Amino acid sequence: MDSVTETALINASPEKVFAFVSDPNRAPTFLPGLNRISNLSSPDQKVGRTWEWEFNWFGLVLSGKTECRQFEPPQIYQFETLGGAKSRWTYQCKPQDGSTSLELSIEYEVPKNLLAKIASESALAKMNRRRAVEAVANIKTLLEP
Repeated sequence: MDSVTETALINASPEKVFAFVSDPNRAPTFLPGLNRISNLSSPDQKVGRTWEWEFNWFGLVLSGKTECRQFEPPQIYQFETLGGAKSRWTYQCKPQDGSTSLELSIEYEVPKNLLAKIASESALAKMNRRRAVEAVANIKTLLEP
């Protein structure tokens, strides 16, 4: 699997940051390309909770199911996509000088039809990194006063 990691210092408590990033319904507000989240299996945030997603990955619309794998407020939230494109997303919130250090790590498999369309793994890796940078920047913007 390929991976990308991005971090930011956010002027908000770990509890506030964690509550925001661990709510699947909020994800379309900060994740570039995420069109929708639907069919949450439970209103409760917990390990095993599932939902469906639709994502525009550089012109290729993918959809699938996701399952929460780790939920440890306010430190670690992790989910895996189970179809469409396999990936593992991990958000880690750590207190730092009255703020929160947020780390987003994404491990992903590149769909072969997308790779053929873009024709360069290195270009796709750079584009994915930019999306991760934008996602973390969006979270920072939405949460800071």
